[in-house]
Amino acid sequence: MAVHVHAPGTRERPTAGPRRARPPRLTTRRRDAATAAVLVGPNVVLYAVFVVIPALAGLVLAFYDWDLVDTPTFVGLENFQAMLHDSTVAHSLLVTLEFLALGVVPTIAVGFLLAVLVNARLRGVAVVRVLYFIPLVVSAAVSSVLWAWLYQPQTGMFNEVLSIVGAKPIAWLSDTTWALPALTLMIIWMSLPLVIILYLAALQRVPEDLIEAAKLDGAGAWLRVRQIIWPTVSGTTVLVFALEILNFIALPFEIALIMTQGGPIDSTTTLSLYIYREAFDQGKVGYGSALSIPQFLVIVLVALAARYVPRVFVGRRGSAA
Repeated sequence: MAVHVHAPGTRERPTAGPRRARPPRLTTRRRDAATAAVLVGPNVVLYAVFVVIPALAGLVLAFYDWDLVDTPTFVGLENFQAMLHDSTVAHSLLVTLEFLALGVVPTIAVGFLLAVLVNARLRGVAVVRVLYFIPLVVSAAVSSVLWAWLYQPQTGMFNEVLSIVGAKPIAWLSDTTWALPALTLMIIWMSLPLVIILYLAALQRVPEDLIEAAKLDGAGAWLRVRQIIWPTVSGTTVLVFALEILNFIALPFEIALIMTQGGPIDSTTTLSLYIYREAFDQGKVGYGSALSIPQFLVIVLVALAARYVPRVFVGRRGSAA
């Protein structure tokens, strides 16, 4: 047996134990952060280039006079003063409000009822499930061509139906009375898929035992929808309402530009379309930028409401429970 003898005045060094492995948490976090940066980075760059920078440039250009060719000239608040005295601004704003008034509530109501129908799993509902997805896979340009054919005065399907019931044909897209309702009907059709999907997700949270209890108490289908299902999805309704406001501010610009060019007699010229005309047709980029600022503020307020108001409804339902 070997005996280790240490010299006087020296200390025995403690034997080094096994090294503890460094916890991999930090490494994992770094790896996750690097992966997220690789995946999200390109989207952030594209968003900054095509959204953030143009938005900031538009804010700056609102104080300039620029025709896309010459050097911009600083004019201060002149563009905003001209906006207050422009009668077309008031008219285009009124047209935008008409789109909102005619389209938002019907879209929510029809979307909710169709979602309840799809969720009921009745016979023949599979056809509805297929049909309501069609607008999702069709672009706005293609939809505009399709609906322009449906609105044809001589060969369109809508006038064919009117002729069957003995009514006179309508010049849907060239009549100042019918052009805006016709475009609104098309936008409702394009907006329904998102509304139905959101309501279907909300319907999955409706307690089944509550529905069954209502059935045992003799409540009919309409009473169950009105008294149980509709109040339960109130938070989703607030979200859908805000999204449809944004939708009916944005979509009429593209649809009207393709189908009616804002006519007849500016009856479908929304504020967005008027901004586009002033900036790119008339070469008044600064004035168009000034016009876009109030609309941008409205969109921001609606987006904030869509984010925070549904939480209030969820909190109230939780406290009530």
